[in-house]
Amino acid sequence: MGFYHSLLRFTGIVGFSLLTVACSSQKVQEPDLPERVYYDKAQQALSENLPSTAIKHLKDLDSRYPFGKFSTRAELDLIYAQIEAGEFIAAHATAERFIKNHPDNDSIDYAYYMRALATYKGAESLLSRYLGMDPSERDSKELTKAFNELADFSARYPESQYAPDAKARMYFLREMVSRHELQVAHYYMKRKAPISALRRAQEVLQHYPSTNSVEEALAITIQAYQDLSQEKLAKLNLNILKSNFPNSEYLNDQGNFIRFKLPNDADPGFWYWVSFGLID
Repeated sequence: MGFYHSLLRFTGIVGFSLLTVACSSQKVQEPDLPERVYYDKAQQALSENLPSTAIKHLKDLDSRYPFGKFSTRAELDLIYAQIEAGEFIAAHATAERFIKNHPDNDSIDYAYYMRALATYKGAESLLSRYLGMDPSERDSKELTKAFNELADFSARYPESQYAPDAKARMYFLREMVSRHELQVAHYYMKRKAPISALRRAQEVLQHYPSTNSVEEALAITIQAYQDLSQEKLAKLNLNILKSNFPNSEYLNDQGNFIRFKLPNDADPGFWYWVSFGLID
């Protein structure tokens, strides 16, 4: 009798547990809404500046209607929502996936543009963490990546409505990367490493010849060649400086080169960035 009583008690516990699990699972599962409802909820959230809420609705739509009427539009909206929410890595990945899965879509230029914008915004966010400091003092890898992706977009879709904005951002990035090269050159000059400083200055002259950094890059080149006792090369670059910048701050009234004092940002403490791999 005791055996049957225990058995009944055990089966009762099991039955109650199964009932509890079933009830729990029923509470977790939400009934599917029509596809349009998810999309409209996402649009409303975006209009109310609630990108995280929009992301949830767009992901719900994608999981329930992966081949639905609004699925492609939802993917594009998801990229935008993720950027607005500051989820730049996720936005980049979503754009990459869209480019791979929909290469012939009418909005493919938008996907390429948003992929580049996600990288640009990510780099911008990283730089903003160092308030009060010149962005060019930090690592330029993300800036360069953003520039390359914007350049890729511009080459593919020069007539796109997003092309003017891409070109403006590319101009800004060129200035930032070239200034970064000068910051590193400053550091090497103060460390008495003219060859390394020369390499950075020549990087500006070769790859960023249309930036505002060219004049100073020429001055660094001249000073580095003088420090290396390469007088002919120093004179050659001095002539280039005179020809292109006759009123340069690095020339005196007689046209002779003025060796300049390095700014505070060239302090040896700049080695901090090198030690953490932020510059090479």
